[in-house]
Amino acid sequence: MRFIGNKTQLLDNIKEVVDRHAPDATSFCDIFSGTASVSRFFKQWYEIYSNDLLYFSYCLQKGTIENPCKPSFELLSKATGIKDPIHFFNEMPTESMESLPKEKRFFQNNYSPIGGRMYITDSNALRIDYSRNTIEDWYNCSLLTDDEYFYLVACVVEGVPFVSNIAGTYGAFNKTWDVRSNKLFILIDLPVIENGKNNRSYNMDGATLLKEISGDVLYIDPPYNERQYLPNYHVLETAAKYDFPTLRGVTGQRPYEMQKSEFCSKKTVVQAFDALLANARFKHIILSYNTDGIMSLAEIEATMKKHGVPTTYEVNYIPYRRFKSRSDATITEELNEMLIYIQKEV
Repeated sequence: MRFIGNKTQLLDNIKEVVDRHAPDATSFCDIFSGTASVSRFFKQWYEIYSNDLLYFSYCLQKGTIENPCKPSFELLSKATGIKDPIHFFNEMPTESMESLPKEKRFFQNNYSPIGGRMYITDSNALRIDYSRNTIEDWYNCSLLTDDEYFYLVACVVEGVPFVSNIAGTYGAFNKTWDVRSNKLFILIDLPVIENGKNNRSYNMDGATLLKEISGDVLYIDPPYNERQYLPNYHVLETAAKYDFPTLRGVTGQRPYEMQKSEFCSKKTVVQAFDALLANARFKHIILSYNTDGIMSLAEIEATMKKHGVPTTYEVNYIPYRRFKSRSDATITEELNEMLIYIQKEV
């Protein structure tokens, strides 16, 4: 999934830092989980605690991290004969979904040309609506367990970006159709790693959650600029919640006042980071941050040394390039992702 700050390309670097400093660790907390790519990777070896304030992220976590294995859908199969609901949705012709009442088609009525926006084609919006309505109906009829419900919602959410008509985020839609938009929407059959451990997923403020849990490794990957995440991923949030929100403006934003992050404000970021570390009951702290972030390295160092053992503080730089402007893709600037480690007395 395309996501601001996605750490898929840094997984080996993070693992190297963990292996070097915490070779005996058995638990790993991903406090800003996002797409859950880091949690999924480390689930191979550790008991995972994953968390994010965004509900669509929570669904991805519940579906692939907290789930101990891929669901069996036994109740659904006995009641309907549908043994594989992902195959059921993906193989169904779009024309067969036209039976869905128009008032239940939130995506088609709001995010497609029928609703005056171009995030999703009319036909793919209908496929999303049909899938989400059917999943809700099955769940309300007790044909899905909680694990099965969140797994199917995660499969829907994971599939939406592959047919979305956007440049990178949902802050706006393209005014002409991107090639990917014409692909057929399908649910993504997500793998679930079976590690035999008590993995847990949360949908909470990180500092509050850290008062309730403890463990070995705490991985912190907060927002690093002033762009709030939910306005950039509001369509995915609606796909997950399917709560028929009242949308605002040309881009159809959903309300997000209760899901703003203090890490996205220069005025509050250091205080938020301090609170996070103060509450952390984890011996090994790893922060992933960008050299272009709103929190300076000096502020990071002072805060981490305040709560950790100063002599264990370590900064690892991972270089990459970013285009300075879309108008001239030949101009790049050198930036670094930082993996910053410190040990904490707990």
